[in-house]
Amino acid sequence: MRIIDAEKSNIDYTQYVKRGARESDYSTLITGDCLVRVDGKPRILYKKIESLDTRYVRQAVKNIKYATGTRTGGLKTTSRIFGYSPRNTIRQNFCSATSLAVEQPTEHSIICDFGSELAEFYVEYFPEVYQKHKKEVDEKIKSDWVIQGSPFTSGIVNKNNPLKYHFDAGNMKNVLSNMVVFKRNTSGGYLSCPEFDIGFEVADNTVILFDGQNILHGVTPITKHSKDSYRYSIVYYTLKQIWRCEPLEMELALIRQDRENRETKRANGERDVDLVKQSKKSEA
Repeated sequence: MRIIDAEKSNIDYTQYVKRGARESDYSTLITGDCLVRVDGKPRILYKKIESLDTRYVRQAVKNIKYATGTRTGGLKTTSRIFGYSPRNTIRQNFCSATSLAVEQPTEHSIICDFGSELAEFYVEYFPEVYQKHKKEVDEKIKSDWVIQGSPFTSGIVNKNNPLKYHFDAGNMKNVLSNMVVFKRNTSGGYLSCPEFDIGFEVADNTVILFDGQNILHGVTPITKHSKDSYRYSIVYYTLKQIWRCEPLEMELALIRQDRENRETKRANGERDVDLVKQSKKSEA
């Protein structure tokens, strides 16, 4: 495997963040297996997947029903999240599996199971970071909210997304995200890391491991060459807010309580409407 000793440049992040990535933003495009080191420590792994059977996970991401929306930080994407979601006091005050687990359980299970296989690269190439990651997860996150066989809690599948430059938000700090890419009949869609003056081809059936919360990155424009063209990326990560999740039974109790509260409010609202109608009749 090729080893690259890179230096981190002091770039002006304001010139990159939230703008589209360009192939001119770096001078070196990595197309083969590579381990990027900074100050002698491994920081990024890019590798062709040869030891794992990816047929089922590829088909799973092709089967998913996607939605176009806005991610944290304002990035518009066509994507779908998987794994587990933390509580949100505005939308839902409890932790739960993502909607994909309910709507497409087979695809969800296949994608989650593949996370444990990707973690093998994490263990092999970043053993110290992996052990730190796993130890922190074991100490702070209930096992009900961890993708089995991995240190990850969640992930996102991106479909044909030329993502603007950004830092990942909300993930556990100083650990790695694991990403696998599937492509067909496309060009471009490279992962650009301008502060290292490097781009990665992220060819079909490749994996890349890096700290997306500390490394600025974006995806260059994607050109489709046929009707069946696609570029999917599956990113596995650990959400910091999952630390707040209680054991499953307690969260289920919160869900039941939330449902009861909503039903009570709905019932009270209906009674209020009836009282208003009765009052108007009396006045007439």
